[in-house]
Amino acid sequence: MTNQELCDKIDALYNAGEFEEIVSIVENLPEKEQTYHILFVLAAAYSDLSDLGDDDFNTYHYKAIKILKKIADQGENDLNWLYLIGRTYFNANFEEYAIEYFEKINRICKKDPDLDNYMNLNYFVEKCQKYLYERTLTVVVVTLENAAKDKDLTVESIQGNHINLFFPKYNIKLNIAISDLRRSGACLEYTISYPDNAVEHYKFEGYGHTFENGITDALNRFITEVNNNLAKHYKK
Repeated sequence: MTNQELCDKIDALYNAGEFEEIVSIVENLPEKEQTYHILFVLAAAYSDLSDLGDDDFNTYHYKAIKILKKIADQGENDLNWLYLIGRTYFNANFEEYAIEYFEKINRICKKDPDLDNYMNLNYFVEKCQKYLYERTLTVVVVTLENAAKDKDLTVESIQGNHINLFFPKYNIKLNIAISDLRRSGACLEYTISYPDNAVEHYKFEGYGHTFENGITDALNRFITEVNNNLAKHYKK
């Protein structure tokens, strides 16, 4: 069987939803016959198997991502590769990885609304943002509550990428804007309103081995800076 015939067979099996058959064929091919296209379809098959809710959900995601990384040198500028690895990370609940790939597609295709609609990019980007904002909020509340020793801290509102907090113990209002979402954290911009009507602005990039660690890093740097300036807003 020629390589083209094999590719045609693999494509036909994929279109028919025969994902396990694809796995069986490709995994037994000699490595020299595992071309970019064949490995891409294999990764797509594993990704789709995970989406079906099989018992090996996590294993299939892992295998799909491992294969896609293996062919990353050829795929990094291939919109289909970017979309597949982004979607696989998204379905594996690694939104911080997924959003980087979807936003790269957006940058490449920002002048092609048809492609945007075809790949449903807005849906994925908005979902990633939503989940990452929620994960950020959890870290923000726990970290600031502990740092301020204010168990009555309240989340007054969440509007898009903005979180509004109130610290009754200090009569302080804090707005946090979240941007530049990525796997290692995000950028947090702070606007803090003191009881003496003073307003201060801070901006810190957070970096970490995980998304949550990166958010914690940005928060801790903010806390250190605010602690140095806090006393001047209160009478001794």
